Amino acid sequence: MRAPAALLAAKASFACIALGFALAMLLHDAGPLGLAFDLPFRLLCHRLPERVLSLGGAPMPLCSRCAGLWLGLSASVVLGRPALGLGALRVVFALAMAFLLGEVALQDLGLRPLSHATRVLSGLLVSVPFGGTLGALIERELGGAPRPPA
Repeated sequence: MRAPAALLAAKASFACIALGFALAMLLHDAGPLGLAFDLPFRLLCHRLPERVLSLGGAPMPLCSRCAGLWLGLSASVVLGRPALGLGALRVVFALAMAFLLGEVALQDLGLRPLSHATRVLSGLLVSVPFGGTLGALIERELGGAPRPPA
């Protein structure tokens, strides 16, 4: 496989996450076809009803936190942004995970009510820096740009 085709295939595989998400919502009442698009998401998430958002009357196939995680990862890998160095990624990821775990603990201990906004935000904060860096790495490795000799 030529490098540009491999790059396109890699990015398209991550774009399929967002596409599958949208199709699962659009086809949620479409019988077996809807179930086929919904199944992968059933395997990823608990989907407790009070933690799932609905758009236009269609429930999301993931809870709000998982939606932030998976849609953030999908979009940021495709865009290849933000591209962080390993040191910065370690710091950002640790801070994002601390926020996510704190948000989970406060919510599950009943110290604050469920908030879809913070659930989506915590998912995005974890997935976007990682996804953007992964996308930039994919672009660098598969983009076909000439490399200096080793």
